[in-house]
Amino acid sequence: MTSRTDSRRLKLLTLSLSISTAMAATAVQAAPDDQQTIEALRAQLQQMQQRLDRLEQQQSAGTSGSQQSVSTNEAPATTAPQQADPQSQQSLAQQNKSAIEQMQQTEFSGQLVFNGSFNDWSEQSKDTTGDMDFGKFVLAVDGEVDDLEYSLEYRFYDGYQFLKSGWLGFNPNDNDTIRVGLVQTPFGNMDYGYQGWYGTLPYLAGFNDNQNAGVKWDHHQGPWDTSLAFFKSDNLGSGNEHYGANAIGDSPQGNSEENQLAARAGYTFDHGDDYSTQLNVSAKGGQLYNEQTNRSGDNWSAAIGIDGSYGNWRTMLQATTYEYNPKNPSEAQSEISDNVIQIGAFGFNYLIPKRGQMYTASASYSMDVDWGPVENLFFFNDFSYIDPAGDFSSINGGFGDQDDPMLNDLGVLVTAGPYFAWFDIITNKNGLNYFGSPVDNGWHTSIQTNFGINF
Repeated sequence: MTSRTDSRRLKLLTLSLSISTAMAATAVQAAPDDQQTIEALRAQLQQMQQRLDRLEQQQSAGTSGSQQSVSTNEAPATTAPQQADPQSQQSLAQQNKSAIEQMQQTEFSGQLVFNGSFNDWSEQSKDTTGDMDFGKFVLAVDGEVDDLEYSLEYRFYDGYQFLKSGWLGFNPNDNDTIRVGLVQTPFGNMDYGYQGWYGTLPYLAGFNDNQNAGVKWDHHQGPWDTSLAFFKSDNLGSGNEHYGANAIGDSPQGNSEENQLAARAGYTFDHGDDYSTQLNVSAKGGQLYNEQTNRSGDNWSAAIGIDGSYGNWRTMLQATTYEYNPKNPSEAQSEISDNVIQIGAFGFNYLIPKRGQMYTASASYSMDVDWGPVENLFFFNDFSYIDPAGDFSSINGGFGDQDDPMLNDLGVLVTAGPYFAWFDIITNKNGLNYFGSPVDNGWHTSIQTNFGINF
């Protein structure tokens, strides 16, 4: 009921009350036999008085609530009290609504992981039947506002931490995206180039699932996916505490990848009913600046890949060729062979051939299950191989001639709601001395589990 209606009813009741009062006064002077009529008039008068009192209370409460609502939205008090400007109230409401909508478009997520391992080359691992360690803690933010988007992922490990990726994006239309920041390099099979937990030799060498600092343009049109990127620097800084492997300036050899161009084109053949095959080609190259000699060389790489999804099955094949042409300090000064390039990631340095080819083959099968909380089993196998162009060793400063590196990762991912567990059997021969695996022309095995929660 509005205040205008309440006021009108109040006036009518007051008028009725006045009339009834006059009638009652007249009735008092009436004959005794009219006493019944007098009592009836008095009852009506009492009922009208009660209704009038209730209406006045309701009107008083409504006026007080309205004043309180206005005072709640008023601007901070000044020296002279003022009534709230309706336009300013509307503007403030719109700003609050916009802020709430933006918060609703931002997603915060994370991951906590623990690692268990048994390495056949470790005496301690044999004596204790393996080891259990903290794996990583991940915090991520993703969001969008109209045509703008953003993403950030920061990782904490035992003893070091780094920004894994972080970028600002713009979508001028439904087919194009432009991203600036620490973005994924468009190279080879995407997004990772492998399907298990551990990765492949091209990933360890920096040719798959690599993050670099620059600007990237992605275009999607029908079956075509094309990307073009410019990277001012492959790393944020010259150290080795980052996700993707790259040549690093803060090392005895002193090379840093700068001013790199990358391009990728993929065409997807649709076979219907969740069956498709993508054929892709990619290339990357640019300046290789040496911080020891202050001279610039160059580097380049190219890859061809096949990524097939066939129902529950997925297969990947990739061939990569590459070459680094550095301007190194003398081998006597660096104590590093000119036949290798020193790269780094995850807090340590290692060596790869400066020229060669790399090959990968991966297969996986996804199976939904109903085993209590367990929802899915994901079986996978990733195999990779490096064919160096010339003598190469991943130990002893690169001096020597070891057998060609090979790596295989066989396992299963178990998913139960937000919980997950990877179980991997990783075998390698001369696998780049990654995480301490021996380089002795023999095969070695690491059994690993990585389990945790996504939130």
